[in-house]
Amino acid sequence: MPTVAFHTLGCKVNHYETEGIWNRFKSEGYERVDFDQHAEVYVINTCTVTNTGDKKSRQVIRRAVRKNPDAVICVTGCYAQTSPGEIMEIPGVDVVVGTQDRGKMIAYIEEHLEHRLPINGVSNIMKNRVFEEMDVPDFSDRTRASLKIQEGCNNFCTFCIIPWSRGLLRSRKPENVLKQAQQLVDAGYKEIVLTGIHTAGYGEDMKDYNFAQLLHELETNVRGLKRIRISSIEASQITDEVIDVLNSSEKIVPHLHIPLQSGSDTVLERMRRKYSTEFYKQRVNKIKKIFPNLAITSDVIVGFPGETEEEFQETMDFVKEIGFSELHVFPFSRRTGTPAARMDNQVDDEVKNRRVQQLIDLSNEQALSYAKNYENEVLEVIPEESLDEENPNVLVGYSDNYMKVKFEGSSDLIGQIVRVKVTKAGYPYNEGVFVRVMDDAALSI
Repeated sequence: MPTVAFHTLGCKVNHYETEGIWNRFKSEGYERVDFDQHAEVYVINTCTVTNTGDKKSRQVIRRAVRKNPDAVICVTGCYAQTSPGEIMEIPGVDVVVGTQDRGKMIAYIEEHLEHRLPINGVSNIMKNRVFEEMDVPDFSDRTRASLKIQEGCNNFCTFCIIPWSRGLLRSRKPENVLKQAQQLVDAGYKEIVLTGIHTAGYGEDMKDYNFAQLLHELETNVRGLKRIRISSIEASQITDEVIDVLNSSEKIVPHLHIPLQSGSDTVLERMRRKYSTEFYKQRVNKIKKIFPNLAITSDVIVGFPGETEEEFQETMDFVKEIGFSELHVFPFSRRTGTPAARMDNQVDDEVKNRRVQQLIDLSNEQALSYAKNYENEVLEVIPEESLDEENPNVLVGYSDNYMKVKFEGSSDLIGQIVRVKVTKAGYPYNEGVFVRVMDDAALSI
């Protein structure tokens, strides 16, 4: 039985796609081994969101070559899409496939084994208008199921290379989304995380179908599905129709990740983001009227070119005004090939790091203050893993409103929906005590 090993860098979408690629190898009779073991084929799924992503990808490729110089080294993903030439120059690389045509990977590997010549299978992503289907009926890490519903992005923000590595927005056919959602539920998953490059842009390339309709169909047509989580939604995508669906839903969790990037209108303009802080605030207020306990998480980039102390202060003030339950804070990273990398007035690293720390402190404060609302409350949590080897009976998982809760329980609870009483709010972990398992009868009441 031929062996294959995988290494995935980067985002949830990459992890999802690695599972899809593994599925193809499995159906061709391959056995999967750990990346640090000796394998006949190594597949490295790369990331290119920052220059560091490229660098890490190159390091992992070299590691695989050293592990088994005779193995077939196959490189895929975003860095492979944007810089196939650079990757082909790394000694030992045999096959390069970008972010499309992954179905041809095994054929390329067989062709390489026959002729022993390197193969560059990367084509122009900008011409692609079709979502590439990759079936993922289950995941090797078992507890959380992602479901990729779209590919690509049409936004071209000035800091971002992703449209060039993923192409323009393309949506998966609704019937295929529903079919795969059903497969995942049948495999035992209680929660499905809808994911993509610009997830809630789903349907923007379709005539008579949109994201709100997809949410409604997932809710009503997938038997046994308990929770739907949206991995990310832009403020502009929180349409009144989406709000109506959220309002009537019993399965969409009370947590939305709404990327902000900056709380300063002048910075948002330089980023080429398509909203103002006023618009963002209006959408958030509208949704909070219906969901007063909604957890809102977000991304913020600090130290964008030209960001002044005043602009940074605007971001701090805006974050305070909205009241997030957690922020992902990133220092601006100059990504070669993007307009922002060529902008004047790049912010000094020292200033960037100081601002990042200030915003992280504020985020931690907000996360704790949000969590405190739930002290002595009972939440529904899906435990994902044991805390660590020393504490195998302390389980950790996320509540529906995305609080990380640790509590004592046996490993057979992993992947189940359980009721946990929060005894002490904290960040990053809240402490809780196990109350009971939610059985299907209790859920349908």
